[in-house]
Amino acid sequence: TLLILLPSIFALGMASAVPSLRTTVRCACGQVKLSIESPSALRLVCYCKDCRGYYKTLNRAAESKNQKPAAILDPWGGVDWTQIYPRDIQVLEGKDKLKTCIIRPESKILRIHAICCHTPMFTISPNASLLNTNLIKIDEQKPPVRFRIIGRQSTPGGNKPKMSWSVPPSWFWVMPRRINSDLMKPTPVGVDKDAVSVLESFQEG
Repeated sequence: TLLILLPSIFALGMASAVPSLRTTVRCACGQVKLSIESPSALRLVCYCKDCRGYYKTLNRAAESKNQKPAAILDPWGGVDWTQIYPRDIQVLEGKDKLKTCIIRPESKILRIHAICCHTPMFTISPNASLLNTNLIKIDEQKPPVRFRIIGRQSTPGGNKPKMSWSVPPSWFWVMPRRINSDLMKPTPVGVDKDAVSVLESFQEG
């Protein structure tokens, strides 16, 4: 009986180890404000060329308008995300300043940024949302980094933290158990085809 219960007990322990997140965040220029109320927030850093390319594309757009780049990469080209759910996000101010994009016509990940200052805000994918962790200005509110993934695509640099070539084995235990369809709606922005466009001038990072 104990052997049968062990997976459930372990899953409960993993869930309880993931902290909650309750905060408000703004885009770089302050026109967009979000409320975040998540019972379970898991932080990860992604070093893939798509995430990095998305950030670099937004930074080029900002620079073309003489704005300070607002999409912050870590020293090895990583994008710092906190995985929550669409229902956890509420737009308090500046909803008209948010634009929903995909980086390729076939992409399943919706990427939402503030057009006023080209700040990446969050994503919506089929199973979760990713919040730009750098929007959280109080370090104590940020969850600890749980995963560093797609390390094979990180940029050169010394003193690299431990990162996975792809994803670690524990990913396949933790992430499927975080799928919760009840938290996928309502979405904080429109997600139908008319509300989504392909990001202009996207290039892989």
